[in-house]
Amino acid sequence: MAGARAGIAALLFGAAWAAAAPTVVLVDGREIEGAIGTSDGETAVVHLAAGGEERIAVRNLVVATAADPKRAPGAGAPFNLYLHGGDRLRGAVTGAGEEVRLDSPVVLGLRVPLDAVRAVRFGRLLGPQQYSYAEVFDKELQKARDVIVIQRDTRPFPVQARVLEIGEASLAARVEDSRRDLDFARVYGFVRALDAERPATPGVRVRAYLAGGERITLPLGRITSASVEGGGVHVVRDHVERLEFLGDHVAHLSDFDPIDVKQTALLGQPTPWRRDGMALGGPLRLAGRTYERGIGALTYARLEYVLGGRWETFFARCGIDDAGGAEGDAVFRVVADGKVLSEVRRRRGEEPQTVRVDVAGVDRLVLEAAPGDSYVSDFCDWAEARVFNTRAGEPGGK
Repeated sequence: MAGARAGIAALLFGAAWAAAAPTVVLVDGREIEGAIGTSDGETAVVHLAAGGEERIAVRNLVVATAADPKRAPGAGAPFNLYLHGGDRLRGAVTGAGEEVRLDSPVVLGLRVPLDAVRAVRFGRLLGPQQYSYAEVFDKELQKARDVIVIQRDTRPFPVQARVLEIGEASLAARVEDSRRDLDFARVYGFVRALDAERPATPGVRVRAYLAGGERITLPLGRITSASVEGGGVHVVRDHVERLEFLGDHVAHLSDFDPIDVKQTALLGQPTPWRRDGMALGGPLRLAGRTYERGIGALTYARLEYVLGGRWETFFARCGIDDAGGAEGDAVFRVVADGKVLSEVRRRRGEEPQTVRVDVAGVDRLVLEAAPGDSYVSDFCDWAEARVFNTRAGEPGGK
């Protein structure tokens, strides 16, 4: 049995990483210096930096970081593959009809149906116009429509068309209700709109952030060594920088869209709020520590979310971002269905305040950042803002 479990999930972060003390973060905010090891799908073994090991339910995990991951050579670059759901990868992209294949020294065995692909950047059209092609492609990537970026009179030109198949030398596309073949020599990339929302995959999965900015979502047991037995997609563990655990046990508020936003205007413009970054751009940083996830805002800001009674606990670390001036001073309030559950005041330079409140049965959750003594330098961070369950339940709060 032990050998079978080891086969399910080989050691994620080896002894070479343990010396640099990787960290495992739990949903309740507890942090453990150690590396994720074997897992049977329900429980993971954490090899502690101080020695020994601890067994933790996978449903209690939020993030696992590694030290000194290896950055892979840019095989096939500038090819880029974007999948629906937020995954993005680099490698040699080829197709066989309605299937897309990625060949990479980091991600092994990736074969996906064309319907799972959000976009492909082939990037063949290089030279003096390279920047303009990339700029047009990136703009089209933000739009929910089918488009192919081609070369027209040496310039990028987006054509509204839906890619149907990928061949060896051309793309088959539907253009104005007719099928056409487009020569690869003229294609920079394409974007494919999602036809319908995809059902969530049951159970806990991990989003692996790779050295170099790539990311892919897959079962925990598919993070493995370079020698892979059996089918399916695998990721070479030496290139994994961070694992984010996804499922019905945890959700980050920065992945939700607030249903109502109220902000005080600053110099005639509404004050910004930002996902996974401080209000004016840059990372969330509190008392010298950088946080990957969370929400940044300026006072006064009120964000309202729908939880729909699907979550048990709200967690966040509240504080004034290090980028703020010495005058930074704000009050952080958590309001659930009209009732104030938490109110803390933080000033610039103070350690962030951990907030953990019961939201079982709560429909509407409000995060409010109000000014303290003044509005000056109130760069308010809700670092690691998340909701989680210890029981099963589907994520909510679009």
